[in-house]
Amino acid sequence: MFHLRLNYHGSPPTDQIEKENHQQELWYFLDSMSPKKKIEVAELSQLVANVASESKCSLVVDVGAGQGYLSRVLAYSSTGLPVLAVDSSPKQQRGAESMQRRTIKRLQGPRAAANGFKWDSERAARLEHTVMHVSLDNASQLAEAAHATAPDARWMMCGLHACGDLSSAVLKAFAESDATAVVLVPCCYNHISETSQEGSVVGFPLSLGMHGTWLGQNALKTACQATSRWDASPEATLAAFRRNYFRSLLHFLMVAQNQIASDGVAPAVGKVTNTELQAALAEIPAAAIAHSSADEQDFAVYVLAALTKLDHAWRPTAEQCIACYREHGGAGLRQIAAAWTLKSLAGPLIECMVVVDRALYLAEHCTAAGRVRAFALFDPVTSPRNVVLVAQRT
Repeated sequence: MFHLRLNYHGSPPTDQIEKENHQQELWYFLDSMSPKKKIEVAELSQLVANVASESKCSLVVDVGAGQGYLSRVLAYSSTGLPVLAVDSSPKQQRGAESMQRRTIKRLQGPRAAANGFKWDSERAARLEHTVMHVSLDNASQLAEAAHATAPDARWMMCGLHACGDLSSAVLKAFAESDATAVVLVPCCYNHISETSQEGSVVGFPLSLGMHGTWLGQNALKTACQATSRWDASPEATLAAFRRNYFRSLLHFLMVAQNQIASDGVAPAVGKVTNTELQAALAEIPAAAIAHSSADEQDFAVYVLAALTKLDHAWRPTAEQCIACYREHGGAGLRQIAAAWTLKSLAGPLIECMVVVDRALYLAEHCTAAGRVRAFALFDPVTSPRNVVLVAQRT
């Protein structure tokens, strides 16, 4: 069975008493998380527990586990699922193990006991951590790790915001193994690979149904745009338009000053932090910007901070930056805002193409009695990357 529902209609239906008990129990795990992460872990852990129960899985492999937020809920809450937490970073593993010790201490404390939470030594053994670099070329090692952890167990995989090709690798591991189910929330479409050396695997497309489709990096970056947040955060949206304009105007200035060719690659500045902006402001003589507007000053500061971040040797004067901004000013900002809006409106369509490709791929590797679903699990304003892929072989 194949089911696709990408509009958000609230959390999936579940038994109300079961959900209330789950939410109450989560207090012991969620207090160290951001508000966004709390919602994501609460919703996804419930879904994983339900799928594990339906598929009769006795081991969950949490891929890209990071600090182990989801892993601890699955292992130590009433779901009681043995979990193998996999991450590529030894630092993340150490952090997860440290938080694991603190969580166990809390679960053994008087408040937990007063609330009826009974800790036993077997719970501690439910969660194991391992460092493993998972890629499209070695996805089979996830199955090897699962079999080594629990040789005779029915097992499944899960992942919360597995980045780029890591999501594709998890799906490939499911397709090529005896895993019973997978529950995956992908992220970072801009890090999906489409081109590679002949014969090697790429992250898109995965399915036979979309074989030959090519999107390109610009389209994949567009799929990451969080247009659902624009209405909820108008000031942040306008600030983002302004940053994009500054980047574009910097590119124009570098071409005009013969620092890069007109048909060359635009500078990949990335996010310029407030700390970097403050450091750049301190280097500009006050007299150089004294008779300029706030926007002109901000652009001059941005240029210096961005070029420093790029480690570029060229440094225009503040006067050059101000003159460039005065020439193009508000009209250029309005043009960038309009162009960025039109481009971003295509984001959900491109994201849908990626999701459909992955869902088709899962369907191609499920049994006749299997089930594949793709639906919006989180509120898109809170979590723009909110689509979950679920595949169950039986």
